[in-house]
Amino acid sequence: MKGLWNSASIIPVTLCFILLSIYYLKDVLAAPTMHFLCRPEQRDTLLALENEFHIGKLNYYCQPERIDSHRKTESWGNNSDCCSWKGITCNAKSREVVGLDLRCSFLHGRFHSNSSLQNLPFLTTLDLSFNDLTGQIPYWIGNLSNLIYLSFSGNHFSGRIPSSIGNFFHLTSLYLSNNHFTGRIPSSVGNLFHLTYLDLSDNQLSGQIPFSIGNLFHLTLLVFSSNQFSGQIPSSIGNLTQLTFLQLSNNQCSGEIPSFFCNLNQLTTLDVQRNMLSGNFPIALLNLTGLSALSLSNNQFSGVLPPNISSLSKLMDIDASDNAFTGTIPSSLFTIPSLLFIGLSDNTLNGTLEFGNISSPSNLLELAIGNNNFKGPIPRSISRFVNLWRLDLSPFDTQGRPVDFSIFSPLKSLEDLDLSYLNTTSTIDFNDILSYSKSLSYLDLSGNHVSTTNKISVADHRHIA
Repeated sequence: MKGLWNSASIIPVTLCFILLSIYYLKDVLAAPTMHFLCRPEQRDTLLALENEFHIGKLNYYCQPERIDSHRKTESWGNNSDCCSWKGITCNAKSREVVGLDLRCSFLHGRFHSNSSLQNLPFLTTLDLSFNDLTGQIPYWIGNLSNLIYLSFSGNHFSGRIPSSIGNFFHLTSLYLSNNHFTGRIPSSVGNLFHLTYLDLSDNQLSGQIPFSIGNLFHLTLLVFSSNQFSGQIPSSIGNLTQLTFLQLSNNQCSGEIPSFFCNLNQLTTLDVQRNMLSGNFPIALLNLTGLSALSLSNNQFSGVLPPNISSLSKLMDIDASDNAFTGTIPSSLFTIPSLLFIGLSDNTLNGTLEFGNISSPSNLLELAIGNNNFKGPIPRSISRFVNLWRLDLSPFDTQGRPVDFSIFSPLKSLEDLDLSYLNTTSTIDFNDILSYSKSLSYLDLSGNHVSTTNKISVADHRHIA
């Protein structure tokens, strides 16, 4: 039995040795494929690209606490597999470099005319954002026609945006914000049919927004703020029915908001503040029932605010200050339960102030309606805005009526309160007002009769006017 056991055991032991040997040889033979994935010519291309730029200072927008992880190119060349380098993504099958992410990498310099980047034609993602790159974007950038994502934001690029960007037929995201680009947007931008995100903000672009922008049917985000665009907003923007975020603020656009904006029924944020837009309140906007943020401030809008403004039932923030709106504030505005911020100061609104059938407690955090022409009593229902942290009613012509300041006592969260120039015969008890909110840091009671029983403590750092 003992001999039989020994002879029988030889078979599994030998078989195990053979299998282990095969497994070992398989690993050895496969090693070059497993551990050296990238193509040698692409490795050389990346090393050449690294040498085109210098290591400069950290970009302002990058996080200082993660500085060490940002110096991505410093790890390049430590091994032969460029696919394992920081910021590099390769296609597992073709071994081509398809992703280059060098954001916040301290890069300084400009593209060479024969830049090695041209030798990475299979790139689908290129992110050089938040570095210190200068000069113009070369025309050959359009040869990278497989790009889906391109971001050069947060650099110092200048000159015109090359028309060759229209070659990015597959590009879903294009970010060129926070640079120094000048001139017009090339009309070829209308060729980017698959684009979903387009951000050209914080540049020096000028001229009219091209009509061809209306070809980008898949856009969900469009940001052109802080440029020098002029002329009318193209009606073709009404074709962008997938838009959820539209920001055209800080430009020189004029005329009225096109009626075709009524088609943008997916829009949640519309910001056109600080332009030269005019006309009545854009009635087309009342169809955008998904709006949560609306900013029309610092324009030349006039006329009255529509009484059915409450149709914007999801509104959280409305800012129409610094315009020429007249009439009263529709009381229905205050009944929108989601509203947090109302800014209507610096208009010519008038009449009596009514808050309507507001919910109690209201969610409103800020009510700024100062520098208008309101008359009559301050509604007692203001006490329902118990979550307010800022309230500006100045000036408010109470026409000599006494004001019961206890209506403000429920507003325990107030940090900023302006009750100046109320034209009331009432004497304001300064100490009583201060007792309403322990968090009050700014209080303006100027232009009123104010009494106080105690001097202000020198330890009280609140700003009192």
